Amino acid sequence: MGADTGGLRIAALGPLRAWRGDRPLDTGPAQQRAVLTSLTLRCGQVASADELVRDVWGPEPPASAHAAVRNHISRLRTVLESGSAAPTTLVSVAGGYALHLPDGALDVSRAERLHARAQAARSHGDLEAAVRFLVEAEALWDGTPLTGVPGPYAQRQRDRLTEYRLLLVEARLSLELQLGGHSRVVGELLTLADEHPLREGLRALQMLALYRCGRQADALAGYTEARRHLAAELGVDPGPELERLHQRMLEADPALAPQPGAAAAPPAPGPAAGPDRPPWVPPAQIPPDAPDFTGRREEGRHVRHALAGAVRTDATAPVVCVIHGMGGVGKTALAVHAAHAVREQFPDGQLYADLRGAGRERADPYEVQELFLRSLGVLASNVPGGREERTALYRSRMAGRRLLLLLDNAADTEQVSALLPGTAGSAALVTSRTALTCLPATTCTALEPFSEQEALALLERIAGSERCRQEQRTARDLVRACGMLPLAVRVVGARLAARPRWTLATLAERLSDRSQRLGELEAGSLAVESVFHFGYSSLDEPEARAFRLLAIPEVPDLSPPAAAAVLDCDRREAEALLEALVHHGLLEPGEPGRYRYHDLLRLFARHRTLDTDPAPTRQAALSRIARFHLTGTSSAMRAERPYSRLPDTTDADGSPGAAFTDALHAQEWMLHELPAMLAVAGQILHHPYRPVSAEDTRTLSCLLALLMTFTDFCLPWDTIHQLGHTVLRAADHHGERLATVFGCIAAAVACAQSGHHEEAAALAARADATLDPADRVLAVRTVYTMGVVATVRPGNLGEAIGHFRSAHALACGNGEHGMAAQCSISLARAELALDRPHQALEAARDALARCTTGDNPVGIALARRVVGDALERLGRYEEAVTEYGAALAVCRAHGLHAQRARTLLGLASVLTAVDRPEQARTCAAEAGAALAQLGDATGEAQARAVLDRLPAAGPSAPQGPRGAGATER
Repeated sequence: MGADTGGLRIAALGPLRAWRGDRPLDTGPAQQRAVLTSLTLRCGQVASADELVRDVWGPEPPASAHAAVRNHISRLRTVLESGSAAPTTLVSVAGGYALHLPDGALDVSRAERLHARAQAARSHGDLEAAVRFLVEAEALWDGTPLTGVPGPYAQRQRDRLTEYRLLLVEARLSLELQLGGHSRVVGELLTLADEHPLREGLRALQMLALYRCGRQADALAGYTEARRHLAAELGVDPGPELERLHQRMLEADPALAPQPGAAAAPPAPGPAAGPDRPPWVPPAQIPPDAPDFTGRREEGRHVRHALAGAVRTDATAPVVCVIHGMGGVGKTALAVHAAHAVREQFPDGQLYADLRGAGRERADPYEVQELFLRSLGVLASNVPGGREERTALYRSRMAGRRLLLLLDNAADTEQVSALLPGTAGSAALVTSRTALTCLPATTCTALEPFSEQEALALLERIAGSERCRQEQRTARDLVRACGMLPLAVRVVGARLAARPRWTLATLAERLSDRSQRLGELEAGSLAVESVFHFGYSSLDEPEARAFRLLAIPEVPDLSPPAAAAVLDCDRREAEALLEALVHHGLLEPGEPGRYRYHDLLRLFARHRTLDTDPAPTRQAALSRIARFHLTGTSSAMRAERPYSRLPDTTDADGSPGAAFTDALHAQEWMLHELPAMLAVAGQILHHPYRPVSAEDTRTLSCLLALLMTFTDFCLPWDTIHQLGHTVLRAADHHGERLATVFGCIAAAVACAQSGHHEEAAALAARADATLDPADRVLAVRTVYTMGVVATVRPGNLGEAIGHFRSAHALACGNGEHGMAAQCSISLARAELALDRPHQALEAARDALARCTTGDNPVGIALARRVVGDALERLGRYEEAVTEYGAALAVCRAHGLHAQRARTLLGLASVLTAVDRPEQARTCAAEAGAALAQLGDATGEAQARAVLDRLPAAGPSAPQGPRGAGATER
């Protein structure tokens, strides 16, 4: 048992001491002893420098900590090494250190071996030998473990070793009672029960010893004392074992009395030991906790608090906690961590099963019942074959106990329900990729991917904090490439830890290739792609097809109608498929009615579609969603401006799957779908090797032209500029005349807004020249576009006015009163830019006269606002206030958010002019907030400028020109 007396020995079960043979060694000052403790109790495992720093100083070490560790290592080598040329005891390994001790050199290891021999002796019925081994193990303690050693690691080990000694003592005393030694141990038990009043196991042994000594009253008083302490300290009653023992004593159960010539039965729960089976031991099946568990502070607290409710005295049902989320998000890690934190509250044991719910080979819950029954002491031959009988026995075995069940990777409610306890006192912790909404859960915790800070913290724990801090920006790039998915971050950390010579940039470069990223996210048994494949393999064919095809459009999220377009099915079928993918943890619900992929799941799905679906199938899916965007935009324009005839000229049939109820509904749809529209257009037009088809050319040219009417949405003009030019090249290739006109209009407006004036003028002129002379509707739009382009060109306001008047005449000739009103509004703005407010007022009033409330609320709001602008310029401030107020009323009635924000901005300016600073401040602040939300940086800056002028004494001067150009509203 002992170590070689000539070799190195270390004692930790008291003051930390070391000897070589019989000669004591100087282990140095406190911090050096803390480093030695950290290396010794890792039993030969490698500890990195970062780990040693944390062990000694905690999470906030001094700047000199790493240097101090190196110095302590150097001095410890001088003390511990036997004098060989190269270190053999305290060695450097892979950027860390390990301490290799001779067999039996550490007293902790000797205690553990003696404990194991005691357990083996007990299992063979040799209780006396078991007691001797336990007495020998206890004798190794020489006071409080690691006395005087500082640091958080030493404290944790001190607590563990103190608890371990109590476990050995409790096991020895239980054996002594079985051997009839109650009178010999009763005094020791009285002292221990007083020192540890919350340990129900010790209290039960004390009560049994007193009872067998004939001190029944003292034994019952021990129960009363235990109940008082538990209520005062924890707010709970004694557990079921202590309750049963107390009741048996009240009933004078003869089985509790010492039996002459035989060992008395212990009071422990579970089946009695027999000659053919060892004593029952409460199961402890929870997998080991991750030593580098990081993050999830709030989620963990929530789960622990819920599990603690299982031991409340007023509980009437078992506690059921569900943790759900996509594969790789860390459900099992959190569940295991929480289970270890509360395991002491479940003294009758902890059961674990992997239900394999993410794949096709799901665990049979009734087979799991059998495994759990055997863990609870039922012989395999006594487990009923029928499901109902087995379930009845299962729940009976669990009744009255405090058990914690960890049911990992559950498939559905049915699988879990058969395994839940039937009575209060126990708890089930369930992980699943779905929320298990039909399960009677006490609490349900949804896990999202890490925040960036949590992801970085985990990367630092695994790869080394110093290494990550040296490349902070690259570390952020790495966790972003992982999509903040904990499993992916763990894989990246593991790969870096295994390759200490790699920089973070080396791995970041490998992950930058999206086509190869999933292949790089693999380390040993950890593989992100494998986790995703489990979920994918459980899908039926329609679900698998939906999972693949819906990942093709590179859009932020999808609505059911958009998904229906991609899948070429009706909305109800699409919504059912979307919900099925959410159920399998392969899609995430976003805002109400929206669904999105995690970045890595989208990559996985796109790999599957490239392997499974032919190119024409993939292209058709993209074409269908582009068509969906066109018909939706056309329908939105009809709802917002029913007077307009522009949708009639486009290749659209009118509906996105559901009619819009009003202009506000249409605007909301446009705001939601606009990023997806532009993304899909870019995906089709900028494909690296596939040419743009004639059908897609027509669809996208019409879509871009219709988008030009929604300039209030602060469109990304550079993107539209690029898309417009690509559409033009495709239109020229296919000889699509209408597509050429639409592409020129979109590109011209985008160029004008981006400051490319000459190019914009050339494109607008080309649109007018390419137009079919018989197309009177588009003729108005091309002339109007030339006016918009001329408006922003320096010195061309006169030309712009001419174009707007021509477009006005054409619109009137077509009977398009709404378009004529729009031309008058733009004309009025051009006149204001030329500082001709009288002409501007005349044009704005013409626009107002051509609009009707029911037919053109946008035109009315715009016209009244421009009337207000002209009146303000003329110094007729009170009339201007009235017009702005009327415009605001229309905006509020019809949900015109962008128009309302800009009207508030104009009202703030005129209120400043009439010396109403507080009202002006309110209007400007509200306008600035709304414009910021709309992404209108220019308007937001104008609102700030108004606010900045307000503190000055006296009214502000009237506003100058606000610009004249606008596309059709």
